[in-house]
Amino acid sequence: MQRRSTALSLFLAITSCYLAADENAPKKPAHQPTAHQPTAQGKASFIQDYDLNKDGTVSQAEFEQVRQQRYSAMDENQDGQVSVDEYVNEYAGRLDKKLDAERTGQIKQTLVRIEALDTNKSKTIGKDEYHASGDKAFAYIDTNKDGVISKADPLPERERKPDAKQPVRARPALVMPTTHSVTGMLDMYDQNGDGKVDKAEYQQQRDAAFARTDLDKNGELSSDEYLNEFVDRLDRQIAKTRAAQLKQAAVRFKALDKDNNQYISAAEFHASGGRMFKRWDTDQNQQVTMAEALPVVHNEKTKGTAE
Repeated sequence: MQRRSTALSLFLAITSCYLAADENAPKKPAHQPTAHQPTAQGKASFIQDYDLNKDGTVSQAEFEQVRQQRYSAMDENQDGQVSVDEYVNEYAGRLDKKLDAERTGQIKQTLVRIEALDTNKSKTIGKDEYHASGDKAFAYIDTNKDGVISKADPLPERERKPDAKQPVRARPALVMPTTHSVTGMLDMYDQNGDGKVDKAEYQQQRDAAFARTDLDKNGELSSDEYLNEFVDRLDRQIAKTRAAQLKQAAVRFKALDKDNNQYISAAEFHASGGRMFKRWDTDQNQQVTMAEALPVVHNEKTKGTAE
């Protein structure tokens, strides 16, 4: 029980740092991974999207059924072909459902976080409580204990030894800034872009975040102040994510429109689907499960498959 309590306390400590990520965060390109190999999380997303009977397996029949349903939903005027507007509109409908569900989950998690931060149960978060949580988060990521967070820090022990019993989760549509990793810390707190965050730089931004959120300037954060600040950033991130994803959907449309006639035919759409299914079905048994090996990309030209 003590071990579980400690793990929960640490998780809530590092997630509480979300409050610091806002307009004062560095305006520079995010630290992005360079690898393009398919991931277990990508496969989990594929299975979530196409596993109709929720048995953890996507059969070829299930996949083809969902693809046909999607094409029919896209073809709003039922003329047997899909325009770019029809394609993007259908995707937007599915995306909005995901974003709405994930928004609800983020808010629920934030309410839990607020309660955990209020260690003295005063119904407010004092500066001491807020900074104690931030200190725990910094110490967790600063694994070499040199007072600086950088790529030189090895992964925390918990990250090096993930729970094998924990199922791989599908890729979320919404990604908020996170302090669970060195990369996340750099994205949020490396203001000068030098690839490292020392304690002074970190603390400066934590102080600014607290002051920005403390609207009545009484030196402590009410639940409403904390939640409203987070929801404001959450909704801006949702809008940003939605715009980027719909722009990418238009790019996918061009990739699917092989004959460049400004429409996707059923043949073009299902040919792309066939390539997608074959890519994940690495043991070629007409079904996709988490147990089978991940595909390996050997050629940059074949690294992606349009949806």
